[in-house]
Amino acid sequence: MVEITRLTPPEQWVAKQISTLKAVGEKNYRDGIARPKKDPIKAGIEAEAKFADSMRKVIEEERRAQGLKSTNMDEWYAYASELGAPRLVQGVVKRQAKVTKFVSAFQPMLKSHLGKIDTMADVSDADREARMLENLRGLKAMKGAWKKNY
Repeated sequence: MVEITRLTPPEQWVAKQISTLKAVGEKNYRDGIARPKKDPIKAGIEAEAKFADSMRKVIEEERRAQGLKSTNMDEWYAYASELGAPRLVQGVVKRQAKVTKFVSAFQPMLKSHLGKIDTMADVSDADREARMLENLRGLKAMKGAWKKNY
């Protein structure tokens, strides 16, 4: 029997989306990233102003807080444990080149920083406070600076 439906009912709509994704989603994704319409790195750089404007709107309109309010701990835990945990090791291992790049650039900076901290006096509470503050300042100064070294 034919049924004229202006709008598919939600449960059928979701079922169709999921079944299509299961059938061809991974193949379509792999095909798409193998043939991008334009250079995604260059496009991302060119869209920096648009990104900044979008982030301003997110902050001004408190969209992040609104999104967080729309979920709950049970939902968060389900996603974090079922999706995140199994993919953590695999994701990091696949990005070993990035890890190596970071460590190779950051380690010499950290070594130099620790060399300065280690030469500071460590006798009194005032000495230890000075070391702690210098360590904090140095670590803050290094944040992101490693990117300039690769």
